[in-house]
Amino acid sequence: MINILRSMRLPECLLVTILGYLSFRFTEIPVNTLTLVVLFFTVLATMLQNDWRDRVHDIHKSKLFASSKPNLFLVYVITSWIICFSLNLYLFVDKPIASGMLFIMAIVGLLYSEARRVPFLSVTLVTLTVASSTLLPLGFGAYIRDIYPFLFMVLCIMFGRETLHDINDVKADTGYKKTIPIILGDTTARILSVISLLLGSLIAVLISPLSSIGICFIILGLSKIKTDIHVREVRTKVDIGLALLAITFLVISYR
Repeated sequence: MINILRSMRLPECLLVTILGYLSFRFTEIPVNTLTLVVLFFTVLATMLQNDWRDRVHDIHKSKLFASSKPNLFLVYVITSWIICFSLNLYLFVDKPIASGMLFIMAIVGLLYSEARRVPFLSVTLVTLTVASSTLLPLGFGAYIRDIYPFLFMVLCIMFGRETLHDINDVKADTGYKKTIPIILGDTTARILSVISLLLGSLIAVLISPLSSIGICFIILGLSKIKTDIHVREVRTKVDIGLALLAITFLVISYR
């Protein structure tokens, strides 16, 4: 049970769902619970799909559950997609635009692992897909002008965060994926990550000065970017900062 929960990566699933929830709150559109549930299962199914597709490769990362029990894991993958598409079909009856947006996200999730050999495509797909969660209120009558600051913030922060993960995975991914650090080099990847995270942090502060608490942790993590070879400490502090950002924006959304 613990192994499958790890593969689901529930913190990431919840984070994306919270982004969707916040976008409803910021646009003052009534929160549609079913949309958020479909969003959650879309991300969850994508996580399981990715682990199953990369099960052999992930042995080098000491992730063994999918490779040790591939048939059982495939059952989990198929079940999660059935739940995802079934709920989305139900949503389509009432809100076809939102359903269509989530359907596109699901298709990207299904194809994500196949994009690994196209230069920079993996990080681009992850960034755009996560950021797309902030656009869901458009299916309920919201306007893009009410969303774009939050959207750009998420785009910048997610790109920087995913690039940090790619830096950490260079040794295992070389010859398997074509990520930014593998193609452009470690130094360039670190610079791009710092610029992206700082830009996202700036936008967050402009949205609300209260976000400075979370931003401090992000900056504290980035201060170690040159010396932290595997960027583990950097990633930990950045993730703490992102969690605090999410909490801050949740509080703000109720004011």
